[in-house]
Amino acid sequence: MRVDVALCQYMPVPGDPEANAERIERALREGPGDVLMFPEMFLTGYGHPCEGLQERSEQCIGEISDLCRMLDKAVAVGAPRFESDLVYNSMAFLSPDGDSWYDKAHLASFGVYAETGFAPGYAPAMGSYHGMLFGMCICYDIFFPEILHGCSLNGASVNICSAASAMQSKPFLDRVLPARALEDVTYTAYINNVGPMNGLVMHGCSRGLDPFGDTLAQCGAEEGAVAFTVNTDRLDEAREVRRHLSDFRTDVDWGVQGHGSGR
Repeated sequence: MRVDVALCQYMPVPGDPEANAERIERALREGPGDVLMFPEMFLTGYGHPCEGLQERSEQCIGEISDLCRMLDKAVAVGAPRFESDLVYNSMAFLSPDGDSWYDKAHLASFGVYAETGFAPGYAPAMGSYHGMLFGMCICYDIFFPEILHGCSLNGASVNICSAASAMQSKPFLDRVLPARALEDVTYTAYINNVGPMNGLVMHGCSRGLDPFGDTLAQCGAEEGAVAFTVNTDRLDEAREVRRHLSDFRTDVDWGVQGHGSGR
């Protein structure tokens, strides 16, 4: 099975979900890719307050979801998710197979990245497009390997990371992204914000990586879109070479019990 994944590295209009949804819909109709990815909090703009945007955001998500079904495509987009009096920094995976949401589990608590207005998520999640599974994480989550490892162990062919990563974080993402792809032997798609945003300059450099961590396609430091192909035959071959998933010790309780082996 082959699926083309498009990395849509566009700048959102802060506080205007309708304008951002229109850009997503235009990319669905005119751009490349079967599965289109957009950055962290793209629907409302990273760093823009979410107050008063629930009804508008949910209306836009519904319209994008309908269009995905009509065009037989899928969209992964960063958006707020509202529940009672809580707001989550989330990723919506909108697909003809059904819609899925992932709520960011690891909220940054330091400096300009502090996410004090959001509630943390508590569960991993995967999206599905024509039966192909996509593991999901958001920005700071990528530094906690359990999330995407768990998705890969449960059948993900592609792991997605949407981000709002500024210039000063680029060296760390350059190191960790190939490591995540290789350790999980899973295609990895990283979609970052780009340009000035919330007092920061986002570094862009969105990329698609193969199951060995090699870059297949990459954006630069400007707006743009690139696509790469996920090939499940190639994935199966890679997992025969690097057996990290099949050799994982599921019979071991990985909770720390104390010092030494106990033998």
